[in-house]
Amino acid sequence: MTFTPAERDYICRALDMFFSTLPTVAEGFQLRVWRGGPQAGQPKLPPAAKSLLERGLMRLDATSRMPRLFFTDPGLAALRMMMADRRLANPEKFAHVRQPRRLSADG
Repeated sequence: MTFTPAERDYICRALDMFFSTLPTVAEGFQLRVWRGGPQAGQPKLPPAAKSLLERGLMRLDATSRMPRLFFTDPGLAALRMMMADRRLANPEKFAHVRQPRRLSADG
């Protein structure tokens, strides 16, 4: 299974350096939460994140204060394939993700 272009863009943005911090796959992708209205307290899902959930490539963990998305086993396999393709993920920019220990769900 492969990612759609929108999903690849979402993943690349989530795994890119953030305030001089290199994120890991094991930490998951932090989501924002609706503050008011009928969806108050529920996670805000960007369209690409919703697609990843629906296709079973990621799972939602909303048990903590800040909900996170984590890759499922098929999602990790697709991520490995994406990171191995230089056209889809710049090897220099995502060297921190390409390391075997960073591509596991265990950390």
